[in-house]
Amino acid sequence: MSTNGFVTVLGGGAWGTAVATLLANNNNHVKVWCLEKGVVDEINNKRTNEKFLHGVKLHPNISAHDSLQEALHGSSVIFEATPIKYLRNVLTQAKSFVKPEQKWVILSKGIEQHTHMLPSQIIDEIFGPATCKAVLGGPNFALDLAEKAFTASVIASPDRGFVEELNSILSNDYFQVFSSEDIIGVEVGGAIKNLIAVTVAVAEGAGFKDNTIAFLFTRGLQEMVKLVKFYGGHKETLYGLAGVGDMMLTCSAKGQSRNLKIGRLLGQGMQLGDVVGKFPTMPEGINTVQSVYQLILDKNIDLPICKGTYELIFQGKSFKTLMYKLMEKGLESEFLG
Repeated sequence: MSTNGFVTVLGGGAWGTAVATLLANNNNHVKVWCLEKGVVDEINNKRTNEKFLHGVKLHPNISAHDSLQEALHGSSVIFEATPIKYLRNVLTQAKSFVKPEQKWVILSKGIEQHTHMLPSQIIDEIFGPATCKAVLGGPNFALDLAEKAFTASVIASPDRGFVEELNSILSNDYFQVFSSEDIIGVEVGGAIKNLIAVTVAVAEGAGFKDNTIAFLFTRGLQEMVKLVKFYGGHKETLYGLAGVGDMMLTCSAKGQSRNLKIGRLLGQGMQLGDVVGKFPTMPEGINTVQSVYQLILDKNIDLPICKGTYELIFQGKSFKTLMYKLMEKGLESEFLG
């Protein structure tokens, strides 16, 4: 099913382009806003986006724009797929072109540095808390989705009518949407799974064994639960697609996760400055490591894996230092209430 008119995707990276492809395959006319003029020209003239989504032929229903005004005009639903580091700036620039009746779908994954805000909170601050919004989360690699792999996601919003509208424009025979009301839980899950994936990959790159990986994965989920409770979300959300499912995909992928790739290189002894140039954009897990570390210091939250991951990336501490701290914690409940 398609919308009346256009939908907009703010962000021409891998995930934004993949969601645009899904929407176009469902007979929607999709405007994609891209920062890079070269990407705009390539999408419009060659029907490809080789920089961010290699090897995918793009649907003719997709048009690319480098003007926010053009991209936003006439669209009923806006899917924002902007890295959290740049989200506030992009939304601030877009504000004068946004209509009150336009609805938002959050695709960004992360926590803003210094403010500790989630994407939905940034939208509320810029456009007002009455803004109709939802968040899409779950175990989704951009290339898999663009190639029509069977995929499931969660759409979270307190507005049931909007969830049903999104289900009608997103779902098809290879993409299934499940509903939730917990925007915060889905956002926190999507942010922290990237951080834990970096940690797991560092362990793999440093030669640690499967027992260690399983330990980190499981306790990482518990730290995710702590953060969901801190932000006011529901821990039950994390036991589904937007938590455990998303983290499982990101931590166990065979080559697609940029967070895994950068973590493995760091685990092999390379410095962050030497590896970031290998990626078109900074993997979100690295930004989230910094955001969560600031949050730990400001709010005195006990998140030893998150804290230790920052220390090994930015302070030069060894991975064994992180593990020794985990092993010294002593008897502790396995599950958080």
